[in-house]
Amino acid sequence: MTPSPATSTRRDGLLHELTEAECWAHLRSHHLGRIAYVVDGDPHIVPLNYLARDGLLWLRTTSYSQLAVHLPGQRAAFAVDHVDEHARTGWSVVVRGRAEHVLGAHPEVPSGAPDPSPWPDGLRRMAFCLTPDQVTGRALVQRSVAPAPGHGPGTIQRSHGTDVARPSRG
Repeated sequence: MTPSPATSTRRDGLLHELTEAECWAHLRSHHLGRIAYVVDGDPHIVPLNYLARDGLLWLRTTSYSQLAVHLPGQRAAFAVDHVDEHARTGWSVVVRGRAEHVLGAHPEVPSGAPDPSPWPDGLRRMAFCLTPDQVTGRALVQRSVAPAPGHGPGTIQRSHGTDVARPSRG
């Protein structure tokens, strides 16, 4: 029986779907991602830091940026990922939804809105909230490697795979 994509049974060697709860846990654990949006039919992707809170993504930028001019009211996608190149493992989360300009009383941070605390210098007074209608993610975990039964050194058995022979030593 194959687990449904809504569950996240970790099985080594498989690329598997993350649950929405796992996606939000990853989103809360990081603060840098990329937002993708379209301007006049051309896709744009901008890296920026963010804050994930209460099922929303909070972003800030300068009021004169391309993002500030073209993002309000538009559908957008936001991606966050983590990769361990050495272990060849990682995860990726994509949030799709509508980005809205957040208005408030204080020019620096709208009243009551979480502050994503942008990293670059300069005033970043334009605040956005990305309200998700879809949150998806995937993770790739390292394969389990165990000695193959009945085989000597130099041969390994991969879970859910086939024998891989290595040259024996001496």
